[in-house]
Amino acid sequence: MKERFMRCIFVLEEQTIGKIAAGEVVDRPASVVKELIENSIDAGSSHVIVGVGNGYIQITDDGCGISEGDVAVAFEKHATSKIKKIDDLTALRTLGFRGEALPSIAAVSRIELSTRHESEEVGTYLKVDGGVIKERRRITRGGGTTIEVKSLFYNLPARIGTLKSKSTELRHVVEVCINYAVIYPEIKFELVHEENPIVSTVGTGKMLDAIVNTYGSSVAKGLIELKEPDFPQHQHVATISGYISKPSLSYGTKKHLFTYVNRRFVRSEVMEKAIKRGYGSLLPKHAYPFAVISLSIDPGEINVNIHPKKREISFYHANDVFQFITNAVATTLRHADLIPEVVQREDGIEAGAGDFFGIPKSKKAAINVQTSFQEDIEEDKYTEKERGGGCLDLRSAPLYQVLDSYIIAQSDEDDVIMIDQHAAAERINYEKLIEKYGGRIDKQTLLRPYMPDLSPHQLYLLKENENVLREMGFDIERLGDDSYVIRAIPVVFHGMIGEEEMTEVITRLVEERGKKEERIKVLFSTAACKASIKAGEKLSYEGMREIVERLKIAKIPFTCPHGRPTMIRMSKKEIEKRFKRR
Repeated sequence: MKERFMRCIFVLEEQTIGKIAAGEVVDRPASVVKELIENSIDAGSSHVIVGVGNGYIQITDDGCGISEGDVAVAFEKHATSKIKKIDDLTALRTLGFRGEALPSIAAVSRIELSTRHESEEVGTYLKVDGGVIKERRRITRGGGTTIEVKSLFYNLPARIGTLKSKSTELRHVVEVCINYAVIYPEIKFELVHEENPIVSTVGTGKMLDAIVNTYGSSVAKGLIELKEPDFPQHQHVATISGYISKPSLSYGTKKHLFTYVNRRFVRSEVMEKAIKRGYGSLLPKHAYPFAVISLSIDPGEINVNIHPKKREISFYHANDVFQFITNAVATTLRHADLIPEVVQREDGIEAGAGDFFGIPKSKKAAINVQTSFQEDIEEDKYTEKERGGGCLDLRSAPLYQVLDSYIIAQSDEDDVIMIDQHAAAERINYEKLIEKYGGRIDKQTLLRPYMPDLSPHQLYLLKENENVLREMGFDIERLGDDSYVIRAIPVVFHGMIGEEEMTEVITRLVEERGKKEERIKVLFSTAACKASIKAGEKLSYEGMREIVERLKIAKIPFTCPHGRPTMIRMSKKEIEKRFKRR
């Protein structure tokens, strides 16, 4: 009797399943290095050597090793020593736990493993080809494990075609090694590329030493050690450690934000946004700091089992974590030295491995003044003394103006301070507006209604955000499907901006996807800019003195609302050095 239906669904053969599964864990040489380093760390190693070259990856460690009885089992799917039941995930303290790394790597490569467990007198050698054990024997060797991976993706030609250039793949390997070297400073890490050392840490147990070893001392000089947040209600969430850069050391991308949870390197949007929010207006909107942030949290409060690579993580109480990190960063900056200092580039500074993949060296270090930091609009939680208001180290006389744009002042320590008159005035005017803001924005009716000329995209955004503009003090009315009329504007703009500038402000407000407070910052920072003295304007002595006096009592005197520095410093020591007095 003939079958009535044609079968279209079949169970895949075991070899195919293994190769597909391997693709989730291993997609490039750096993935292999990551998984094997994690195994070495979980094995309690104090020294990890990574060797890479033409067609091979070798990891050697001095960890506890693998027992003779477990060697073959370690290459079976989902074989792990890290957990025994699902409930163990809520108390996970290891990097690995899924039992997928070794079988996935073995499925797409040729592996040679030698190991000796610390409790045994002899070691074991194992040779695995495409997931199949080809040879096994006892050997004599010291404690620990060496695993060499050769011919990666030899049985998956299509995957080989997706790999980038050798330099690109090596860069990814370097990044992986540095990620772990920084968060495990007690482990001595070495990365060697074809006998050329690239990364070498000393294993002192101090994170800053590991940062110097990997990124160089020029980056490390611009870092501040993280403090616990000042707010007691957030201290129960987790503990935090690490380093963040002074605002003078910043970048145009997030690639220098290194975030760890329970010493696992992760990419977390919650953590990255919290770091940025902690800086507030100390950084320009599209600038990011250098940061190494390590969060220790109850394993039951997170989910690391989202993806086989274990890079993604979710927090069960994400808002609490966000506030905790934001406040820790804000607290650290509030007690830091933040005036950029003009310094002579030192010769002979050792290069870190970070320079290998393009982290620029900073030419600015930053300073010596107690600062305050708080969210510009949130309720004031500090006294003036705690904020740092009135504590800026600046003398009100003598003062000089140069280039009709900069005020030259002197500190109590006889350093020279150069102040950008426009940026300083912006900061002063911005804080005035914030101080007057009472939760409501007053509006001013225009004598002549204004019809903005909008592009189709701007028109679409405006239609979607009419209420946003009304909330910001604009009296706006739609005329047909393709135009609007503005009858009133926020009173802070009255007499200060023309029609073209008004269109620019409206566009910025509707494009701002943050909370109401972020839009208010856009509004007030723009108004402060328009109301401020411009570069190129001559100032009287009283005009200069007023700017200096007001800047001294500003809550955040070191940057304008857009994140540009208001002042830079040249130390007395540096001046004397330039004039050969030292």
